[in-house]
Amino acid sequence: MSGSSSGLLLFHRRLAVLAAIVTFGLAGLTIQLWRLSIRQGAPRRARAESRLERTEYLPTWRSRIVDRHGRILAGDEPTFDLAVQWDLITGDRASSMARNDARSSAGAKRWGAMSPEARSQLITSFVPAREAELESFWSMIAEEGGIARLDLDRRLDSIRRSVQQTAAVVWARQEEAHHRQFGVDAKFSPQPIREHRDTHVVLSRLGEGAAMRLRMLSEGLDGTMEVRHARRREYPMQKQAVLIDCSTLPSPIRRRDVVEIEVDDVAAILLGSVRKHAWAEDVEARPFQTADGSVDLGGYQTGDEIGAGGLEEALEQTLRGQRGRVVRNRQGTELKRTPPAGGEDVHLTIDTELQARIEAILSRELGLMTVQPWHRNAGLPHGTPLRGGVVVLDVASSEILAMASTPTIHDDVDADALPWLNRASEGLYPPGSILKPLLLAAAVTDGLVSPEERIECTGHFFEDEKEAARCWIYREKNNFATHGPLQPVDAVARSCNIFFYELGSRLGIDRMLQWLADFGLGKPLARRTTHPGEEGTQGHVPGAGERLRVAQRGALPFATISMAIGQGSITWSPLHAAAGYAALARGGTWIDPAIIQSDRTPVEMNLDAAGVELALNGLRDAVNAPYGTGTNIILGPGRKEPIFNVAGVRTWGKTGTAEAPPLILEGKRIDGLDHSWFVVMAAPTHASRPTVVVVVLVEYGGSGGRAAGPIANQALHALRATGYLR
Repeated sequence: MSGSSSGLLLFHRRLAVLAAIVTFGLAGLTIQLWRLSIRQGAPRRARAESRLERTEYLPTWRSRIVDRHGRILAGDEPTFDLAVQWDLITGDRASSMARNDARSSAGAKRWGAMSPEARSQLITSFVPAREAELESFWSMIAEEGGIARLDLDRRLDSIRRSVQQTAAVVWARQEEAHHRQFGVDAKFSPQPIREHRDTHVVLSRLGEGAAMRLRMLSEGLDGTMEVRHARRREYPMQKQAVLIDCSTLPSPIRRRDVVEIEVDDVAAILLGSVRKHAWAEDVEARPFQTADGSVDLGGYQTGDEIGAGGLEEALEQTLRGQRGRVVRNRQGTELKRTPPAGGEDVHLTIDTELQARIEAILSRELGLMTVQPWHRNAGLPHGTPLRGGVVVLDVASSEILAMASTPTIHDDVDADALPWLNRASEGLYPPGSILKPLLLAAAVTDGLVSPEERIECTGHFFEDEKEAARCWIYREKNNFATHGPLQPVDAVARSCNIFFYELGSRLGIDRMLQWLADFGLGKPLARRTTHPGEEGTQGHVPGAGERLRVAQRGALPFATISMAIGQGSITWSPLHAAAGYAALARGGTWIDPAIIQSDRTPVEMNLDAAGVELALNGLRDAVNAPYGTGTNIILGPGRKEPIFNVAGVRTWGKTGTAEAPPLILEGKRIDGLDHSWFVVMAAPTHASRPTVVVVVLVEYGGSGGRAAGPIANQALHALRATGYLR
């Protein structure tokens, strides 16, 4: 083969290789073109079109919370917010604008030739003017928004602190993740977080006039601020004036007039409130915009309101709605709209008028929740504020009509008073003697005591031990008196410890605790009442292991009889007590108590009807018979007066006094105090069974009849005034 032929062949081979390369290249381009235009065409076209569109988000609103009569307790009202860019809030805008001023004055050529020191000096010369402009800007905002400049500065400081705290947490997490990935020596450079790029609400709850003025002002400030449609949470029933007839009070503080008590923040501990700004963890838990760019219209941004405490927090996802969305083209024409939607209204069982009256009864102004001379509570000085809670329950439905606690979160008390604790539903206390009627119904049902049987009160339960397990009247000051032989009804009315020690001994600890569990002891009621679907406060019931350890110490007999009179290692809340007594009043049917209107399934306890009647008859005599422990207040030697003075009402009730832990008051430890209980059930005179239950607990109040009894009496007056006992 000649050289020319060989060269030609080589040329053709190279041409073929080149053609193959071009072919493969074109094939790849064709495949990529197909992928971009066909397979990914729709989403890419949507993204391209989205750049020609703008999306506006419409504010949502929280739904209403209403009471049992439809009165609005919490609801949203339309308003406006003013949001401002972050660098204006920090003041960094003044520095950046001063830099632009300096660069513009120097010109590009001179600026490029200047040293860093010279640039800094030139920038500094423009800073005062820009800071003055920023100061003037905030003054205009305050004036147009109708707010004092000092208050505006405080809000700005609060926003700065909140964002800085959020940034510190986010950066700490990012740095930890960075070091895990690249090693502990790898340098970490924090980047601005979302809150640094967002606008922040500096004024809220603006009226239409202020919003219009600020919107006009914003048009001349190059988008530095934004007036937004918003809504504010209002609590229209939280301030109420309550009239109380002082002639119905105990005689030492009785007056012939009517006092008006202003109650602020009615039901505040139940309702809770809303925070003006969702925290970083709220946004992280349900972000408005996720990492992949998708939007959750029910999600959170840093400026969103969110429930804080009480039902507002517990029912956040029920009350919270979803934003709306409007898509417009570049010319402003609306292309698509998704209207905003609110959440679901929440209907409570509470009667707000009754709730306000109960809270007024607990006010210090009335005097029933301060230590009084007739309390004969030697451990506390007269006038000492007392703490406690009240529950009012409808017997038929087990619905909570009112539930109050003191002190409140708005009272001027220190943190040791636990003002955020709802003592009515979450405070846990030994039941004391209010447990006795429930135990009687259980013992009769189990055939352990008959209606006619007499059990003798000997003053002390253990034959050879006179200093322990005694009856409450077996004291030196009473000349070591006893009740003598008692039938069940009298035992309840006189609250004889020996009688119920004997019943507890016959039942045994295991069977007794089973029955008490049926009456609510140990059931998680509190958070289930206000936080549906969640477990909650249940009190203490000794488990099998604890009972075994007590038995191994030889202390089981004493522990058993102690629990039979509501002492020892058992605790419950006033709400538990109210639910247990309501079950007794229904004849032995348990219904979970509720603060939100809902259907609940009754549970039959299979109590013997005779046992129920004996317990109710004992409760009737306990507050009506001359010898009943809840009939009179003993004011002093030879001085007594009826606890209850409500006309036209039938009453059943029980006092209770339970041992309390030491109290620290003004730095001093006080021992030997008791908590005060009073349970009263009532009905109009034509009714044969109770229709409402009132439970009062006064911490460290001493005698149940003296401290808690007058409060229970005023609660019945409140029920009659609001129509429940007419």
